[in-house]
Amino acid sequence: MQVNNHSVYSYAAGAVKSSGKDMAAGRDEAKGKEATPAVGQAEQGYANYTKNGLYQNAAQDETTFPIFNIMSKMEKYQKVLWEHYSKVNEENVRFKDPEQHIHDKYFNKKSPYYVKGLTQMERQICERAELDVLKGVPPALDSDDPVIQEHFGGCNIFIMDMEWNQEVRGQMDDAIRQAFEENGIVIPDGADLKLTVDPYGYQIHASGVDEGLARRIENALNHGKNGYYLYQHITSSNPANYNAKEQPIQYLKGDKEKMVLWHFVNRLTGYDMRELEYRDGKYYTPDGENLWGVLKDEFGKLVEAGREDAAVLGTYRMIYDRIAKEGWGYGTDCDLSIGYKEGSLYDLDTSYGYGPGQTEWQDRVRNWYAGVEAKYVRERAETLEREENTPSPLEIAAQETEEKMEEMYGKGSPWAELKRLFWLGQTTTPDPAVVQKLWQQALEKSKLVFLTDEIIDIRGEHRKVQGFDQRA
Repeated sequence: MQVNNHSVYSYAAGAVKSSGKDMAAGRDEAKGKEATPAVGQAEQGYANYTKNGLYQNAAQDETTFPIFNIMSKMEKYQKVLWEHYSKVNEENVRFKDPEQHIHDKYFNKKSPYYVKGLTQMERQICERAELDVLKGVPPALDSDDPVIQEHFGGCNIFIMDMEWNQEVRGQMDDAIRQAFEENGIVIPDGADLKLTVDPYGYQIHASGVDEGLARRIENALNHGKNGYYLYQHITSSNPANYNAKEQPIQYLKGDKEKMVLWHFVNRLTGYDMRELEYRDGKYYTPDGENLWGVLKDEFGKLVEAGREDAAVLGTYRMIYDRIAKEGWGYGTDCDLSIGYKEGSLYDLDTSYGYGPGQTEWQDRVRNWYAGVEAKYVRERAETLEREENTPSPLEIAAQETEEKMEEMYGKGSPWAELKRLFWLGQTTTPDPAVVQKLWQQALEKSKLVFLTDEIIDIRGEHRKVQGFDQRA
């Protein structure tokens, strides 16, 4: 088995990450939520982070728009992590005790496989990742992981979201241009096409062109889940995600509870709530049943099957009662729109967008992150130097234990050495050579006293042995 002793993790000048406090410090330019790392099956194959990876098979449901899948944001990171730690795991499993080897590799400086050049936090991350892969679980994505640092310079949530949205936008533009070309659709010069997606059936509606062309555009785009993916992409493009000074009104308006209730009803019954009979503050199914009674029964089945929490029904009931009292037409809908001009989508009422001429703000975010990177490099170097010159808790315990053993049994005593190893958990089986030395030492110093020649009766058989006792 060939293993490089004393492996060293090296960092390129730009290999850095954004810590939680750094992210908070930069919220004047960027704002977002921490993503929860994806964990799939150990044998999962990661799709390419490209057009092929983002598109569905058109033969399945005729969807041609990029798939909105939050896991795609982390796909390229997970792929690199899995490839690295899977290869490391091939070496780990060659050891008799892989778990102990992994621990020693990161925390036992006397191990010939000890990895240099890592902070204590990085050691914990690497150990956890290798133990996960050893158990068949993909490693969690952590921006402090040395593998992520080396390949990507960290995994900052703001940069990740921004670049992912920009990539999806490019794929969305390609899909729309292709749909127009296949259907012989030509947008007139100077036309300012607007695509609006309703939050219920996710149908795409076109405006800004004549009615005939608008219907052709809608027929060309409304296939499969195109509307859903376009709606989710517009949602993820909200400038508020980066604490922009401006926020388009479309993200603020609309009765979101109506949207929640519509999908709740549709999921349980298949009905479109907008089309149901409404009278005297109640909704009725086509069979004349009270809608809420049907919802309650269907939800109860899910609770019995362990697929829903019974307590959640109360929240839906409050929403239902309010909307039933006011009527469906009382509040506005959460429609979302996006512009299309000269072959590209562009965001409405904002300069914090992903369309042509709207991406200058992204350079400001990158400049902010460059400052975070520089700060991280400095702080990491300081942390590493401090930790390398400060004994770890394990080293302190080892030193104290060794001093205690020497005080009790004498310096260089094999008994002290054996006790020390047991105390530190570095051995569970005594070395025969050490035991032999202990036996000889005990005899020479009269630490053993023979008691009798016959001391044990095992299963009725008498065995003659020399017994001994150890003096206090």
